[in-house]
Parts: sequence; C-alpha cells; structure tokens
Amino acid sequence: MCGELDEGVQINAEIRDRLTIIARKVGVQLTGDPVDPGPLAEAPDRAAYMERLFAGILGDTLAEVEGAAETEKIDVIASRAIVLARLAGFLAGQLPPDADLFRAVIEAVTEGHAEPRRIAEKLRAQMQDHHHHHHGHDHDHDHHHDHGHHHGHRHG
Repeated sequence: MCGELDEGVQINAEIRDRLTIIARKVGVQLTGDPVDPGPLAEAPDRAAYMERLFAGILGDTLAEVEGAAETEKIDVIASRAIVLARLAGFLAGQLPPDADLFRAVIEAVTEGHAEPRRIAEKLRAQMQDHHHHHHGHDHDHDHHHDHGHHHGHRHG
C-alpha cells in the first residue's frame, strides 16, 4: 500500500514537472497563485469539478462572444472550440498511454458536439408542450371534437 502511494506521488510529480516544462517551452507560465480544485479522489467530486470547469469556460466564452464585433462572434466560437480541443489533446497526452484518456476525450468531444442539439430539441418539445396545453381557451369536453390525439376507447 505504501509503495503504491509513493509510486502515485512520484508519477503525479513527474506529470506535473513535464507539463510545466512543456508549457514553458510554448511560452506559458503559471499565472497567479496555485488554485486548489477541491477534492477529486471520488467520482462525484471529479464530476462536480468538471461541471464547474465547463460552466466557467462556457461563461468566459459567452463574455468573449458578447464582446466581439457582430461579424466575428462565430469566429470566437470556432476558435475557442479548436483551441479547447487542442488543449484537451495536449493534456491527455501528458498521461501514460495505459490511462486511455484519449478515448475519454474523444467521447467527451462527441458527447459535447451532440449536446446543443439535444438541449434545443428538449427546449422545442417543452415549448410545444407548453403551447399545446396552455393556448388560452377552455375546451368543452362534452362535445366531441378532435384534439389531435386519440384516446383509444373500447366499446364492448
């Protein structure tokens, strides 16, 4: 157990050192004080951390989109998407191959690409449902008329 802990600490230090060296080679330095991301040992903690990162980066993206000239808003979105994908690959490349992080990154990119469409479809369905059920007049259900749905009544 102690050997595993020592090995884990050594691997973490090697990865951190390599990331720091590579970052400096491309002209990036630590900006500000180190930031504690909070606990990450348990899966729910990692999931919450990733949700906070996602929301923060998306918020930064929205701020840049709003600040960009009208004709360049789409360029901000496209540029950030490409850079974040590059950064994801760069960070995944820091870990040993047996970590198989690259596959998780590709799956996350695929999932993220489909997410706006799923959200839009869900919102559209909610809007249609809201419109369908709240269209400002009462139905007289004693009269037989077609609502656009069938109840499948049996007589017998």
